[in-house]
Amino acid sequence: MHDLKFIPKILLCGDESEFFSRVEDRPFKIVGHAKISGEDFDFVRDGKIFFDDKVQDLPALIKFLQSGAADYFLFTDMHEFAAFRNNAYKRGFLSAQVVSLEEFNVSPKNFFYDPDADLRLLNNLKKRGIKTLLDVDGYFSLGRIFTKGNDFTEIDAVCEKNLPPMTENIYAHVYKNFADVGLKKYDAVLLVERAPEDFNKMLVLTENFSDKVITFARHGSELERHIFANANFFSEAVGLKTVAVDWYFLTRRTPPEDFKIFVVTHKEVKIPALPEGYEIIHGGHAQAEKTFGYLGDDTGENISRLNLFINELTALFWFWKNTSHTTAGLAHYRRFFTTSDDDKFSPEKILTQKDALKILERFDIIVGELFLGGLTQREFVTNDCGKNLAALGEAILKKHLLKAQPDYLDAFEFVMNSSTFYKCNMFVARRNILDAFCKWLFSFLLDATDEAVKTLQLQNLPWSPRRLMSFLAERMLTVWLIKNRLRVKELKIMQVEGL
Repeated sequence: MHDLKFIPKILLCGDESEFFSRVEDRPFKIVGHAKISGEDFDFVRDGKIFFDDKVQDLPALIKFLQSGAADYFLFTDMHEFAAFRNNAYKRGFLSAQVVSLEEFNVSPKNFFYDPDADLRLLNNLKKRGIKTLLDVDGYFSLGRIFTKGNDFTEIDAVCEKNLPPMTENIYAHVYKNFADVGLKKYDAVLLVERAPEDFNKMLVLTENFSDKVITFARHGSELERHIFANANFFSEAVGLKTVAVDWYFLTRRTPPEDFKIFVVTHKEVKIPALPEGYEIIHGGHAQAEKTFGYLGDDTGENISRLNLFINELTALFWFWKNTSHTTAGLAHYRRFFTTSDDDKFSPEKILTQKDALKILERFDIIVGELFLGGLTQREFVTNDCGKNLAALGEAILKKHLLKAQPDYLDAFEFVMNSSTFYKCNMFVARRNILDAFCKWLFSFLLDATDEAVKTLQLQNLPWSPRRLMSFLAERMLTVWLIKNRLRVKELKIMQVEGL
């Protein structure tokens, strides 16, 4: 539960001193006093109530409550509470705003609560096709339902505190913070009502989890006015009315798509034409003996000097640090993704921008088909670089991985002992996925490579063992993917023959 500032406004029916003696430690503001009986009137008989310094009828009270002037009509006396609720119900009015002091004390302290709104929302999720939901504030855990009532929508929560065991019927997973959620994607995120400035901050904090936001706002509240005033910020803003609050289903406006797949090369590319959104980048341009007029990886912040040892990853580092494309990926001058079932190379079968973006509506990352070999990854590296060198290189990489990313050591060991991995460092993903992977990878790979070059004198070795750190690094995408909760789409990789 995130800290929220909610000070409920109370229209009090009952003795104020009794209220103060029995109310629990929580913020509130009394905005008026009311009576449902007096010398000249009786609510049960006449439907009259005394508040706002005069006798008024039920419609006037309803208008007062729904205007936002008061959040709760609170009774200290259970007999008067029962009399009012029963007779108000007969007159067509029943609202979560009418509460006893006991109900008020057990209601959530951080936001207005309406159990009817809970049920209406849960029933509406299926109609809107929302199959996964992130409850950012642990909203459902503080309510009065103990099961979500259907199995259609899977709900996760973010809540720092331990939740009652009953909430296991509501949530599939409970995370302590946003970092624990990781890169998981949802159909929608759920926010409780908050001040407009805090609502805007939360929109930013949750933007990578979903494009859709569900929130509620009390009638007449600041947030309701804020949503109406800024409806143009959303491509969709639909309300679901309840008696006291409205649920809003909001879809963020997304910036125009900026798509780029970088084709890494160290020689002239023979393909006559690449699809829209592809650009060739010369890896290791800083030390190249021959150039071809392509974009180089040696401008701005770069590690082009390490290309002899980590190959195409110098290009990956360059476009991570020096571009801002909303969707980006890496291909090779002789390897390309395809959606075709036939992986025999043909330029017209190269993955297009349109197809990639369509795939990424449902998945987080595009990678090649999982490679299944007869050897473990440790044995593959040993075959390419020799037993002693491979062992030394792995020890160096593990040392820096343990220092920078200790939580990934088990995943590293699992992959190195596995016969499968995603090869070639090829992928396509949204910017937040690209940023997260690169930040993780280069947090240990650069220091490990510098140490390996210095201590193992890699620059003096033949072509294959010189690429020791490249062979190890090629397994790191798989290490990262199995540790994070991503929706992975595998595509065939076409290889240009003769290159």
